[in-house]
Amino acid sequence: MASSRRSARAEPPPGRAREEPLPALPGILDRALCAVPAGARIVVAFSGGRDSMVLLDALTLARGASSIVAWHVHHGLQPAAERWPAFCEGEAARLGVAFGCTRLETRPAPGENLEAWAREARYAALWRAVAASGAAALVTAHHADDQLETVLMRLARGGGPQALGGMAPAERRPGGWLLRPLLEVPGERLQAWAQARGLRWVEDPMNADETLLRSALRHRVLPAFCAAAPGLRESVLRSARLLREAGDALRELGEADLRAAGLAPDARSIDRRVLAALPPARRSQAVRAWFRALGIAMPPQPRLAQWMAQMLDGGSAAAAVTAGAWRFRRYRNLIAVEAVQARDWRREPGPPLMLRWSGAEVIELPGWRARLHLSRDADGCGLDADRLAAVPLQVKAAPAGARLRLRAGAPSRSLKNLFQERGVPPWLRAGMPAVFAGERLLYVAGLGMDCAHEPAAAGAVRLRWQPDDPGDPRAAFGE
Repeated sequence: MASSRRSARAEPPPGRAREEPLPALPGILDRALCAVPAGARIVVAFSGGRDSMVLLDALTLARGASSIVAWHVHHGLQPAAERWPAFCEGEAARLGVAFGCTRLETRPAPGENLEAWAREARYAALWRAVAASGAAALVTAHHADDQLETVLMRLARGGGPQALGGMAPAERRPGGWLLRPLLEVPGERLQAWAQARGLRWVEDPMNADETLLRSALRHRVLPAFCAAAPGLRESVLRSARLLREAGDALRELGEADLRAAGLAPDARSIDRRVLAALPPARRSQAVRAWFRALGIAMPPQPRLAQWMAQMLDGGSAAAAVTAGAWRFRRYRNLIAVEAVQARDWRREPGPPLMLRWSGAEVIELPGWRARLHLSRDADGCGLDADRLAAVPLQVKAAPAGARLRLRAGAPSRSLKNLFQERGVPPWLRAGMPAVFAGERLLYVAGLGMDCAHEPAAAGAVRLRWQPDDPGDPRAAFGE
């Protein structure tokens, strides 16, 4: 990606016709970009290095300059990089394509992996560029040698089938397509194209820094491997394709099992019984699918094993496990997740509210993210409409010692016991509003009306609550 003092310029080797590679790359790119409609805008990740220079040049021939935006991300990690944006802008102008640049203001934290930080920051900036440009796809210049290095790096880190499948040639992301059309093209073919076209590019000194794993593989490990096994690249890439297919199948199976476990619309809760009954391998894939849906990095294997034991196999009524910035809680068969640092209003009571009923069918409950529905019901417990309208009502959290009689003539019971019987998790109970008339408890959300004093009467008023959000986990306990 970046540069020494002079930009590199390829010269065609003796005896090589400049036109030789020209027919191939535009055709490869055109086939690889078949998911992108003709004329749709495309953002090219343009570092100014050889690979992205070849991609931009060939893509301009394949798609036309008017549909392409070359975008440079300036990390600012070394002095030489200050010259790269100007170089990239000049090359984009020469090809007639639009150009944009993002200068990163952040820096990696002390001890943070530099390669991982740079990659994440770069992609975040590129996807912002895709959105700002109204583009349908982000295209990168990763090629076959990059794929080989990626697979070996993930092997060194103990990756599974999905990781060892390497980079996918096409991925549908929330912001559009992520396309890597050169994954089957070896680096020497890109070099030949650059020579034939007389392209200039910049050289990144970090590519020669062998303290970085990828550079060490590229300069020390792979040459020795390839000398011992001349077909290594093709064999590893073939294995990666097979592993990617297997990984995709496992991912789909895990997602199906997760849906069968009743994954909530916000992905924040599941029923553990379905996963607990699965064989260990499928159970693991389903948990991985849930972590992906939540955007949570997979924990190390020992922590994952602890998660499985506590959340899926634990015999106690409740358990909690923290994974990074997230806390998983289990109550009986419900597993729910929340951000550790976030204030979760569902676990805290809303503000006390004073109100008068004047016959409205719906009363909004600000701060509780819910509303009360009042209906005239001849069956069950109810309140006389005139008496209900005559007294001030208060909505607040019920005190710890409160009791409720859900059936006329039955004994009253503590709210704790009733919530347990109903299966309401402890962390949701404080978010269940209660309605009082003076000191008398009339109603508790998730449980129902109190039948202690008034028999059912024709036209009696009944209360029923409803969260504003249908995906609110409290909605499962509406009565």
